[in-house]
Amino acid sequence: MIAHRNLLKDIGRVLFWFPLRWCVSFMPFCIIYRMGTVMGYIDYLFSGTKRINRMENNISKVFQDNRKEIKRIVISNLQNHCRNVLEFIKYPQLNQENMTKLVSFEGVELLDKELSKGKGVILFTSHFGAKQLLQAGLGLRDYKINQIYYHMNHNELTFIQKNVSQRQRQKIEGKIPAKFIPANGFLRSAYKCLMRNEILIIAADGIGLPEHMNKGYSLFPFLGEKVLFPPNTVSLAKRTGASIVPAFVIREGTKHKIIFEPAIEVNSKSIESTFQEFIGIVERYIRKYPSHWEFWEEFEEGNLIVP
Repeated sequence: MIAHRNLLKDIGRVLFWFPLRWCVSFMPFCIIYRMGTVMGYIDYLFSGTKRINRMENNISKVFQDNRKEIKRIVISNLQNHCRNVLEFIKYPQLNQENMTKLVSFEGVELLDKELSKGKGVILFTSHFGAKQLLQAGLGLRDYKINQIYYHMNHNELTFIQKNVSQRQRQKIEGKIPAKFIPANGFLRSAYKCLMRNEILIIAADGIGLPEHMNKGYSLFPFLGEKVLFPPNTVSLAKRTGASIVPAFVIREGTKHKIIFEPAIEVNSKSIESTFQEFIGIVERYIRKYPSHWEFWEEFEEGNLIVP
């Protein structure tokens, strides 16, 4: 989602990361779920007509349903975002015992099969569902997890975004059982973790910000439009022999399901055709769970879509 820069949002960020964060740390997940439901609806009511119309118009490019159904997707999308952020605060409190009450796994044997080859696994994720839960869930099951991450530059953020939101997020990420590798210089560390037969998580759908889409991005058909994606993430698998396994986190009420798809064949195909297969899988999940995708606001010409 676009990080909106205005005074009202900054006031909300301060309230969220201090008094609300302290309260959330003592709440059970079932209460957090209900709180996120209310906060998401408040976000819908106070976001302004321009933003809501923007999201509805972007969703209507994919789903030719009536306006009532599209409105439902927008509200559910905002609610899921709030629920995910609230739950993220509690990730440092997760352990092997309480994790089983929050997360189930489907297809984990596919991940184990690829790890048994001894060349590491690249988990391709997207801006879909509770992304950080994948690191926490696998890390607590004693998998060696590495995550390529990107944080916006300080000059792109307000004072509150930089010194409150981003700083608090980084503190929480530091308590998740995973090693975080910066995207602007990750190659050596990424190679090394794959050589150790570890897991490397990459958000393969990119950053979602036009100003950061460099020459490594290429056009691909996606949800009926032409969208820029970074296919060179596939080249890392080709060079190392690592497997590419798509992974998705699906919300099921107060719980989540982490789903692993069968590995994508890398060696016999071009980088573009390999990446297009991943895009097809992402499309399938978005069509089935539209409220889970975080890039609806960016899904327009001038942002993700190329005219």
